[in-house]
Amino acid sequence: MSNWGRWGASDERGTANLVDTDVVARGLGAVRHSRAVSLAAPIVANRGAGVVGRPAPQHFMLRDGGDYAAGLPERAGFGFADDYIALPTHAVTHLDALSHVWQAGQMYNGHPASAVTSRGAARCGIEKAGPIVSRGVLADLVPPDKQWLAPGERISAVQLREAISGAGTELAPGDALLVRTGWLQAWLAGDADASAWPGLDADCADFLADSEIAVAGADNPGVEAFPSGDPACQVPLHVELLRGHGVYFCELMDLSQLAAAGQPTFLFVVAPLNLAGAVGSPVAPVAVM
Repeated sequence: MSNWGRWGASDERGTANLVDTDVVARGLGAVRHSRAVSLAAPIVANRGAGVVGRPAPQHFMLRDGGDYAAGLPERAGFGFADDYIALPTHAVTHLDALSHVWQAGQMYNGHPASAVTSRGAARCGIEKAGPIVSRGVLADLVPPDKQWLAPGERISAVQLREAISGAGTELAPGDALLVRTGWLQAWLAGDADASAWPGLDADCADFLADSEIAVAGADNPGVEAFPSGDPACQVPLHVELLRGHGVYFCELMDLSQLAAAGQPTFLFVVAPLNLAGAVGSPVAPVAVM
């Protein structure tokens, strides 16, 4: 299971290479109603998902109306407000860079983990990804009689295949697969935390690798289930797909409106910030139905 060398020994873009003009055209062909839906979860100051090592986002005002009320004069015919945010790149809706995960000292395409230093990623940084415009495919795994899956519930390859085929579609190279578990809605309702979340089981790896998707996305903190059930590796899909095949993971997405719309395929658009050397980026992905 490896795309190492497929696009050359120096490649740092992985499955973003699959997103060619034909893939973009397939995505455009999925648009039916020209309706755009945001897939980004809200960023709220002092409220984070609680994933270990990732503090909650912070939002500060650099200038506001109170400064003018206190005597700051308007200049050149106007006043203005400015703000500042501080947040871990993986604590909000985000796209993982291919430098995010490695094993045995090697990340995607054999690039050394030592290329990631305190200055950032010299190889496979998020800036190498570029915008991804593709066909999105929604796999809604939440049963009609439930609001969300149970903490730690693992979605098997059989269940994933059935959800996709049951929606009347199939995966094609370059697609973005989005998996709804309901975790984000449970967390927003105060009924979930980051100690365990539902998601894809490790046995989905072969199916997704063979499907040659460009993006694996979900409404949970990691796409795959946590705990993984494998004491030897808690992120087996990250290792097999992101590291092994260069598949991008888009996490903490809000898929509720998309699921309610009942359209399983759509145009998917996501663009990471051009953060040189970052191992991930906040994103505000969009589905156009």
